[in-house]
Amino acid sequence: MTTSMQAADQLVADYLAELLTPAAIVPAAVVQVMAFEPGRKSSGTELVVEGDTRYLLCIAAGVRLAIPMRDVIHLLPMPPLAPTVATRPICLGRWRHPSGEARVADLAAVMSPDMAGSPATTLVLLSDRQWALACTVEDEPVVFGPDAIQWRTNATTRPWLAGMAKEPKCGVVDTAALIEWLEREECP
Repeated sequence: MTTSMQAADQLVADYLAELLTPAAIVPAAVVQVMAFEPGRKSSGTELVVEGDTRYLLCIAAGVRLAIPMRDVIHLLPMPPLAPTVATRPICLGRWRHPSGEARVADLAAVMSPDMAGSPATTLVLLSDRQWALACTVEDEPVVFGPDAIQWRTNATTRPWLAGMAKEPKCGVVDTAALIEWLEREECP
């Protein structure tokens, strides 16, 4: 990786870290790599902290994000998408699946509209089956210990960013809040 890319990655990581509410420093938790299992369906739209410990690690615009496995229905190589009339960089198009059709959001553009169009190799179908995320899946899901994530409270910006994991360092996505945010962005 070039020095400018490393600097850009560090800048984005530092920015995400600043968004978090300061909390007490806790010892680094053990991260265990798990084999992929389809995510379980959540019973509601609230963020569940206790018991939800498996996360899919994705890369979007050079930033590592963790998506709760309970909200992931399916992963597949990036398929061709049906075009959309949206002019917003977040909206990439639509993908027809056996249960219907999902709107596809560019996770890099969600991070920052300036980063729209960053390479994405994977489509992540979310539990509502109406939304999918274009990103790059980095590795097998990981398990975070109970103290591994510094949770945000009263977030006014990026309400879908639930917190920050320390090891591996990544932003943690609140999928329900992300879907709400995408709905407000009016991707047809």
